[in-house]
Amino acid sequence: MIHASGLLGTRYDGLARNTIDYWMQPDDPTMSMPRVLHAIESAPVLPESSLRLYLHVPFCAQRCRFCAFSGGNSLDWRQAERYARLLVRQLRRMWARTAMQGRSIRSVNIGGGSPDLLGPAMASVLQAVHELPGFGDETELSVELTLSTVHRDFIDTLAAFGVTKVSFGLQSLDPEVRGHMRQPRSLQHLERVLEWIDGRIPVVNADLITGLPGQTRQGVAADLDELMAERRIHAISSYLLTPGAAPSLLAAIGAGTIPTAPCALDQALMRLETYGAFRRAGWVRHGTNTYVDPRRVDGPTLARLAGDECIGAAGYETFLLGVGPQAIATMPGVRVENLVDIEAWCAAVERGEPPYCVSKCSTIHQRDMALWTFPLRWEGLSRAHLSALRASSVISPRQEATLAALQQEGLVVEGPNGLALSLLGEVFMGHLVRDLKQDSSRAAVDAYIDEGEALGRAAATGRAPDTNALNNRQLAEIWLDGRRA
Repeated sequence: MIHASGLLGTRYDGLARNTIDYWMQPDDPTMSMPRVLHAIESAPVLPESSLRLYLHVPFCAQRCRFCAFSGGNSLDWRQAERYARLLVRQLRRMWARTAMQGRSIRSVNIGGGSPDLLGPAMASVLQAVHELPGFGDETELSVELTLSTVHRDFIDTLAAFGVTKVSFGLQSLDPEVRGHMRQPRSLQHLERVLEWIDGRIPVVNADLITGLPGQTRQGVAADLDELMAERRIHAISSYLLTPGAAPSLLAAIGAGTIPTAPCALDQALMRLETYGAFRRAGWVRHGTNTYVDPRRVDGPTLARLAGDECIGAAGYETFLLGVGPQAIATMPGVRVENLVDIEAWCAAVERGEPPYCVSKCSTIHQRDMALWTFPLRWEGLSRAHLSALRASSVISPRQEATLAALQQEGLVVEGPNGLALSLLGEVFMGHLVRDLKQDSSRAAVDAYIDEGEALGRAAATGRAPDTNALNNRQLAEIWLDGRRA
C-alpha cells in the first residue's frame, strides 16, 4: 500500500468540493431541441438497462444556505394542483418518448423542495405513478418531506399509496448550527412526525450533513448516536457539505455573518468517524451516503431500496427520467436538464413544449459511467462489468492508471463481488469519482464548482442577490457579468 502526505495519509489535501451533479457535461450553445428529443427517442435499451424516475417539487418554506436545489423554489404552493397536473403531464410525455415505456420501474423518488407542500394534490401524483405500466410490488417509492410544514393527512396519503420510504432533512440537531443554515432552530416537530409515521411506512430516513459552519466532531458524533438510538428511524444519510454547490453559504461566510466551516482535518475525521460508527453499530451501506439498520428493515423491503438518493444514473445503461424544474434526466447517450424557473417550466409544459434548458443538455455517450459512478453505488463494481468496460475499450489508459493507484493506496479494495470502497475511500468518495472521469467531463464538474464559488463572492459583495435565484445556475452569467435579472 502506498501512502501519500495528504489528509489521513491520502493523496488529498481536502474533501470533495462537489457531490451534486457528476453527470454534467460542458454547455453546448449549438445544441438544439430536435437533437435532444432524437437522442431521448433513440436511447438504446441494453441488457442491464433499468428505469428509474425522479419527480421534483420546487415548493419550500425554508431557504437553507446549504441547499443546491432551491434555484426555482416558490412559496406559492397555492399552485399545487396546477403544478401536480403539469408534473404528471411531463412524466407521461417523457416516459412515452423512451424505448423503456412499459418496462419494470426500479424506483420512484419524489423530492424537492418540500413535496409535502403539494398537500392533497400529492394523491394525484402518486395515483399517476401507480398507473404507469411497469410500476409494481418491487418498485421502490420514496418521498421527501419537511418536518416544519408536513401535516398528518399528507402522511395518511403516503401510507394509503404504499410509499416505501420517507426522508426528511435534519442536517444537525444543534440549534446554533441550524440557525447558521437558516433552518428552524427547534426540532419540536420531529417527535410528532415520527408518531404519525410509526409502523405505517416501512423505512424512515433522516438526513445529516457534516462540515457545517460551527459544527464540531463531538456534535456530529452526538447527533449520530441520538438518531441511531431512535427505533423509529431505520436509515440515516450522512452527506458532506460541499460549498461549491452552495453559493449562499459561501456568501454568508465571506460576509462574516456566520462562522467558517471546520478545518479540512476535522471534516475528514467527521466523515471517517461517521462511517466507522455506522459499521460498529451493525448498520450497512445501502445508498451513496445512506446506511440502514438491517434489524429494523426486513429483507424484502431492503431489497426494494435502490439506493438512488444521489439522484443520478447508476450506469450508462440506466434510464433516469427526471421531471420538474431543475430535475436532470440521464439516458444512454443523452443528459437532459429541465428549466429551473418554475413559471417558465410550467408555461412550456402547458404549451406542449419540452421544458428543457437546451444549452445545458448533451448528447454525449458516457459509456465509461460504470467506472466513475461505482464509488457512489453501494453495490460496487462487479468484475464482470469491469471486464466488459475493458473489452469495449471505453476506459482510457489514464483512467486505468488512476484506478490502479487508488487500489494501491487502499482507497479502492477488492471485495467478494468486485471493486468496493474502503472506509477511507468512502471519506474521499467525491474525489474518487472526479479522478476516475474522463478529462472533459471532469473539467465540466470543476467549472461548476468554480462558478458556485464565484457566485458566493458576488453575493457577499452585493453584486448578486442572496435569494433562491442564486442557485439557478441557468442565470449564473447574469450575476457574474454584473447584469441584473
